[in-house]
Amino acid sequence: MMGRVLRRAVVSTLVGLGASSLGIMPSEAPAYGVVLEYLLPLAVPLLLFKADLHRVVLSMGMLSSAVDYIAVSEALGVSSSVFAAGLAADNVVCAIYFTILFSLATGIPPESSTSIHVADELMDTGPTSENKLPVLQTATSLAISFAICKVSTSIAKSLRIRGGNLPIITAVVVVLATLFPVQFSGLAPAGEYMALILMQKFFAVVGVNGSIWNIINTAPGVFTFALIQVTVHLAVMLGIGKLLGFDQKLLLLASNANIGGPTTACGMATAEGWSSLIVRGILAGIFGISIATFLGIGFGI
Repeated sequence: MMGRVLRRAVVSTLVGLGASSLGIMPSEAPAYGVVLEYLLPLAVPLLLFKADLHRVVLSMGMLSSAVDYIAVSEALGVSSSVFAAGLAADNVVCAIYFTILFSLATGIPPESSTSIHVADELMDTGPTSENKLPVLQTATSLAISFAICKVSTSIAKSLRIRGGNLPIITAVVVVLATLFPVQFSGLAPAGEYMALILMQKFFAVVGVNGSIWNIINTAPGVFTFALIQVTVHLAVMLGIGKLLGFDQKLLLLASNANIGGPTTACGMATAEGWSSLIVRGILAGIFGISIATFLGIGFGI
């Protein structure tokens, strides 16, 4: 029941944050890098098998990500101790922020017509003779996703694009889904079912990467500053957005893309069943990454 109220993503994040803060799990481990570097990119094609290029053309938006933080820190010559403290504070603040963001989205219904919603129902009810996913479709979806990720990673390396894997993965799968809509849409239910499982691992890692007591002891100033920034951002975003009459789920997803970037925006749209906003969330985060690094360096000089 609690999982239904808070949504799985929030529960995964809170459990991870609690386990890290209580010392049950380490806040840093090689396994977390595997989730972020391999499993998360693998989930993106699985989520976008029904993506239509015509929905994407008008979808642009917002700012930020840890990619920017790393790039700006390198450019400004930030010391390793300050860099580590800031990154740790960012992890904790983001874990708290995402928990609040998902709680605000609790009353917003999913898009009932989407295959993501169907996959979510399958996770709730478990496999039966009526709703179990075909093994062949699941295996095919994973194989295609692996192939797309491999090709996209090779392209990103050859073009020397820093942090370019996710944008290229998104572009490749959207183009393929547009060229072969019948074939890819047939794989969408199985792909999105697997993607939901991978996304739960991602949100657990988001939580476990933060340790509240470690931040309080080592970087209370950075933590407080980051917390104030995020609080003001969310208040202004929701306040002005409500005055202008914008849809709340668009505001929440835009806020997510501002703070977390394309990966977390994609994760939120998936977890909430807003499949029509998945590509928009990714594009919003990508657009932010493309300009936020230069803004950060400019303000820091």
